[in-house]
Amino acid sequence: MLSATSHLEFGGSTLRSTVFLERRLRLHIVRRDRLLFDTSFAPPIRAPGAFAHLFAQLSGTFIPTGAAPIAAPCAFVLAETEFDRVVPGARTFRSFGERCTIVEIRVPAGDVRRPVGLGHGALRLDDRVWQAYRVVAADPTEDAVQSLLGALCATGVLTGDLAASVVTSEPERFQRLWAVMRPLYGNLATSASLKQIGDLAGLSLRQLGRDIADLTRTYGLFGTGFRSAMRVLRLRAAVLLLSAPDGTPGDVARVVSYGSLDAMGRAFRDAQLPAPSVVHSAVRYRDLP
Repeated sequence: MLSATSHLEFGGSTLRSTVFLERRLRLHIVRRDRLLFDTSFAPPIRAPGAFAHLFAQLSGTFIPTGAAPIAAPCAFVLAETEFDRVVPGARTFRSFGERCTIVEIRVPAGDVRRPVGLGHGALRLDDRVWQAYRVVAADPTEDAVQSLLGALCATGVLTGDLAASVVTSEPERFQRLWAVMRPLYGNLATSASLKQIGDLAGLSLRQLGRDIADLTRTYGLFGTGFRSAMRVLRLRAAVLLLSAPDGTPGDVARVVSYGSLDAMGRAFRDAQLPAPSVVHSAVRYRDLP
């Protein structure tokens, strides 16, 4: 299992994130203070896979588009096209709060024993499952992850063999590459180049390209390679940070390394997203009722 943690203070908001990567699942713990996540502005990604997302919100507010707000704690089984790879016509939602804590688990859809899709409404979870969620959010360790998976399997949310199948030790070549990439995640360095990573890892660009392609494919990361993954991660970071109450689009462009507001605007247009100023007006946290 590979893991990394990041922490960013920006524009009167805080973003803390820990990710665990395993061949059969990805677990992401996020604390967003005074930030708003709106899937209607998710950058489109081609070829959604057969995955589902257990989306558990431990604090804050969750609003399915066109429905009433739901106060946390709440949990949903989201389709891949409703979260990671949103497509036109998919149901969308907003998630926010003065303090908003999320634990999201991506697994193959066949490993979920509950109906998949936002339209099925909130999940009913046992108290022991919610307690396991609180533990992993407060202390994101591999042991806490295993305990949460065990509780979800034992209560029939996930297939019984999922927790037992988790691999804790990864191949040396992935560990070596991740050791270089982990600090980049920690600094939200979405502008890192292949040459920079290759120099740090002691790999040729050709070997690095093969290893990163294998890494993205093995762990279900965005896109088909390093550049497409960085493009999507930078767009997602930009859209989220545009909701910071005291940040400006120009500030966001600088923080996520677009170089200029014009460059970020071009990236948004290429991704078929509204202009940064439009997204900023739609999601800015202090403008919420």
